Amino acid sequence: MYYSRATNRRKRWYHLLHIGHKRLLFIGSVLALLLIALITVVVTYGLRAMKFDLDRVAAGGGVSSLYDCENRPIASLNGDELMLVKWEDLPQPLINAFVAREDEAFFEHSGVVYSSVLRSILRNVASMSYEQGASTITMQLTRNVFEMSDKTLDRKFLEALLAQRIERAYDKKTIFTQYLNRIYFGQNCYGVAAAAKRYFGKSVSSLNLVECATLAGLVRAPSLCNPVTDMENAMGVKRETLDRMLTLGYITQEERDNAVAEEIRLAETSSESQQVVSYPTMWAMKELDDMRDDLGEHIGGIGVVTNLDLLLQQRVEQAMERALVAVEKPGCIPEEWMPILHENRQEAERLRKFFDGIKRPADMKVRDGNDLKNVLQCCVLVVDARRNNKGRVMAVVSGRSAIDGRDRWYENCRPGNAAAPLVYTCACLPGGDNTHIVAAKVDVTGQSLGYDIVSDFYKKLGVKMDMPPRENEMSLYRGEFNMRRIDLARLLFDVQNQGRDYKFMLTDRIWSRGQKLLYAFEPQKTGEYIRRESAAAVAQLPPFVLEPRQPVVLNEILPDKHGVMCMVFNNKGVAVFVWMGFDDPADMPEGNRMSGLMKRAAYCLARELHTEARARLDARKRAAEKNVEKKS
Repeated sequence: MYYSRATNRRKRWYHLLHIGHKRLLFIGSVLALLLIALITVVVTYGLRAMKFDLDRVAAGGGVSSLYDCENRPIASLNGDELMLVKWEDLPQPLINAFVAREDEAFFEHSGVVYSSVLRSILRNVASMSYEQGASTITMQLTRNVFEMSDKTLDRKFLEALLAQRIERAYDKKTIFTQYLNRIYFGQNCYGVAAAAKRYFGKSVSSLNLVECATLAGLVRAPSLCNPVTDMENAMGVKRETLDRMLTLGYITQEERDNAVAEEIRLAETSSESQQVVSYPTMWAMKELDDMRDDLGEHIGGIGVVTNLDLLLQQRVEQAMERALVAVEKPGCIPEEWMPILHENRQEAERLRKFFDGIKRPADMKVRDGNDLKNVLQCCVLVVDARRNNKGRVMAVVSGRSAIDGRDRWYENCRPGNAAAPLVYTCACLPGGDNTHIVAAKVDVTGQSLGYDIVSDFYKKLGVKMDMPPRENEMSLYRGEFNMRRIDLARLLFDVQNQGRDYKFMLTDRIWSRGQKLLYAFEPQKTGEYIRRESAAAVAQLPPFVLEPRQPVVLNEILPDKHGVMCMVFNNKGVAVFVWMGFDDPADMPEGNRMSGLMKRAAYCLARELHTEARARLDARKRAAEKNVEKKS
């Protein structure tokens, strides 16, 4: 009998590699496609990267400039020229702090850390968002120079290829120095030299370890970690930077502990009351600080086009000083006030003599040259009220001179009866037994409504104010509390505009160095945060004064010597706000004569500027129509 025997073959190790011809072909095809895709991406983005001019890297950030509505230059926003530093000016602790905080492999990589980029891409794809950036210092410089703000994979690939081009064209010292000369440090500081001077009153070469760690820590969030505005956050990021420096061996444990414990000592000039050239510049810088997150890193060398009318601004400054002199000295009433006093010339002359004849307080200090301490002050705000333009600031003055750096519109006053429309608005709200009860006196109306209704309404408005306690409820109704003048003006404006929330904006457009539009003003399409019917009803009631064919006027003496507030408003036209008074209410002379003088002067000034602003708008409209005709 024959038995067949199966062949007993031993499996060799190389048999494990035998996966079949079809599988091998499939895997090879996939790998080939991936390789082709990778080569295509590299070539495509490499060609795009070659189109960028690398000379811009060494050209500096440029000066940021401010323009009016007709592109007339107003001022520089960061000095006449940028403060630049060289590599030799950089202390070693500053270099170490930024390397530790931003890019610990800066001196080793070629512009891109591929492992970090891959990890970032995978995480962003997994989350379907842009959570992680993985940017090196060179890539951050690339974004700043070539204005790449879009958070997309396309931008990331292009940025990586450009960063490598920069690394091949420039040495590490140049790249690092240009980076420090361009980035934003808060407080309108562009570049590390400006930041060192603003915060610490020093040159960059004189910075110590604490100061270096502070500057390196705040660049990721200049508004949140600014030692001027938030010392606690600044101390926190300083500690984080020092911890990273310790981990990388740049400092010892003792140096770290001493620096963490040491306070951040700011120079006196680092306060927000820094000198600026004008009030429009002050407002523009404030608005830019509010928009830093939206603007990203493209903040050096920008062009800020405002809603400001430079000719009107000059008229406002001149008219305001004439009005203050008219209050301080008899016989100085401006000729421009005559038609405002009365349409009849003889009656106007009588009123002028009456105004000049009011005896000035003997203890009132009069301006003498540049001595502005304890003298009468004035704020003026001219706001566009036309449809689709509401809230555009056409002119702004916040005192007799910007040299003191004070923006008095953002300082407190006691609104008194000027806030009565807000209480009356509560009475016109729907529901409840106390609706539509508007008494002749605001405190009677407030008592009818009750403390809870009025206080809740103020909280809903979101204004900064010192809310009087329940046991002092009459102060709430009578406006005997502190609130910012700008908030009072804005709320009065909103009441006259059907209760919609309009923010006053000076900035109209922001252009980057490369003429890329970074911001454009759009009329706010906000809801009614004051009920439309309520606002419309209150807009017709005192203290607003309505006369046929005349603009709406509110002119009130504020309580506790807080000056006067005047508003002249024309719907679909212009709103003018004037505050007149003393920085310290205690400086206001005793008696009613001063209040009467200021009330008359504020009214005449507001009416004069209202007429001037309307004329400027009409002139611009005619010029625009003429240009259209020429083009057609």
